[in-house]
Amino acid sequence: MKKVLFATTALVMTAGVAAAEVAISGDGRMGVIYDGDDVQFASRARVKFTLTGESDAGLSFGGEFRVDQEDWNNSYRSAARGERGAVWISGTYGKLSMGDVVSASEAAIGDLYEIGYTDGAVAGDPEEISYLVGDGANRDQGPTILYEYTVNQISFYASATDGVDTSVYDVTTGANTYTPTGNPDTDALSDHVAYSLAAKYDAGNWWAALGYAKHDDMSEISLGGEAKFNNFSVKGVFVKYDDVFVGTGAEFDSTIGLSAAYQADALTVKGFFRQDKVDVYGASDIKPRAIGIGADYDLGGGAVLAGGIINVDSDVAGVDDDTYADVGVKFKF
Repeated sequence: MKKVLFATTALVMTAGVAAAEVAISGDGRMGVIYDGDDVQFASRARVKFTLTGESDAGLSFGGEFRVDQEDWNNSYRSAARGERGAVWISGTYGKLSMGDVVSASEAAIGDLYEIGYTDGAVAGDPEEISYLVGDGANRDQGPTILYEYTVNQISFYASATDGVDTSVYDVTTGANTYTPTGNPDTDALSDHVAYSLAAKYDAGNWWAALGYAKHDDMSEISLGGEAKFNNFSVKGVFVKYDDVFVGTGAEFDSTIGLSAAYQADALTVKGFFRQDKVDVYGASDIKPRAIGIGADYDLGGGAVLAGGIINVDSDVAGVDDDTYADVGVKFKF
């Protein structure tokens, strides 16, 4: 059974005219993590609603959110406020999405391969690339808009924020909040419109993409590609930032990442390497890096046995490397 938890409600006026559907799915995980200091148990379960419909003219529309995201009283982020989950409409001229959607650059390129049963969360998700739109200070502007259009093998993407600070965020993460002490809500830059453009060429067994983003004086150029041959796959990402400051006297310069995977029947072995560069005025540049390796074993029916080890080096004098690990089972319902 591929779907253990699945329910639908359909309203059909007449065949081929108008239809709506609500599907319930979910995911969960349980296992053991090592957070660099202690070994702990860790588990979670989440339920997701996927809403789809079609107009009389054949226009598709829908929405998606998790149950834990549907809380109007959550002033931080909630689907009810448009800051979690997403809604979309699509047709002949592409797909338009709004909500907690990724930027154009991230839609085209994405992140490095996830490892472990927590998908890298045990180490703070170092496999996730920091994009200006969707990951940066502009997240406090509420919903992001994303447009996607594909013709033959070429896809085009465009995304933007509205430039109005909703003042509901306390802490955000991303390229312009590289240090954990940053609070972009106090920075006037968070009130400026941010936008991103990207294009991707997909040849089937390989693809290449180029992206650009701008947020006031800050900008980024991103380049990514992936190739798959036989049981191997490899992916590379490079992002160059300009005027992205991460504290007094420090500027986020670039990110480079490489990930690879090999699949043999039910077993998949994956790994990644990422290195950032931060220019520090009056001192040597620092190059934080993370490297991880892990394996998944598909048990069938939506259950996967997974584990991984990730080492993170901040490249700061006097600060030791941190090693994280996890092993457990993750589920899809």
